[in-house]
Amino acid sequence: MSNLTQHRTRIRKRYNYSKGSLEKGMIVEMTYKRRKKKGDASRLETKRYMVMVLNSNFQGFMHGITLENISSGKLNDIASDWGLVSVGRGSAFVTQGILTGLRIPKIQMVESSGRFYSARFRKSKSLYDSYRTFDIKNIGSVAVIDYEWDKPIFVQAFKDVIEAQKLEAELETKKEQEQRKKEAELKAKKPTNK
Repeated sequence: MSNLTQHRTRIRKRYNYSKGSLEKGMIVEMTYKRRKKKGDASRLETKRYMVMVLNSNFQGFMHGITLENISSGKLNDIASDWGLVSVGRGSAFVTQGILTGLRIPKIQMVESSGRFYSARFRKSKSLYDSYRTFDIKNIGSVAVIDYEWDKPIFVQAFKDVIEAQKLEAELETKKEQEQRKKEAELKAKKPTNK
């Protein structure tokens, strides 16, 4: 059973990216030309995949976890365990929500992709079965996904950013209050012409 419809309902926005700009931890939607039958390289079909990138280019292949067999709840559990960070470069900025105007979140992977895969995925059969390698030459269009993570996970990962935004908003409101107070005082000092 495919879980892609669960994931597609959580897409806030898609950002077209080049294959060279992908980073590990990103959730991407892409087209891929694969063999229609095993062993028959002459007949190819194009299929859409939704993938969490493990390694964007290792010896000509992109390594990733396809989200077909992983529920949105399981993906949120992964994000809760491993953490979320902002994407390092590119055009992917959040257009709505808590991080509006900042770069979109991706799953945090500190260690190398090989260690990450062997340490984290071999324990879970659904993750292990979802591992795929994609020949970079056969990857078509690539779009990075602004994925709507569960709020507690999101708040936990970006609590520093959220606190900074709250402080900034409080400072702005204080400045606005001071400005209004000054304007009121100026109006009170002006003589009225009767």
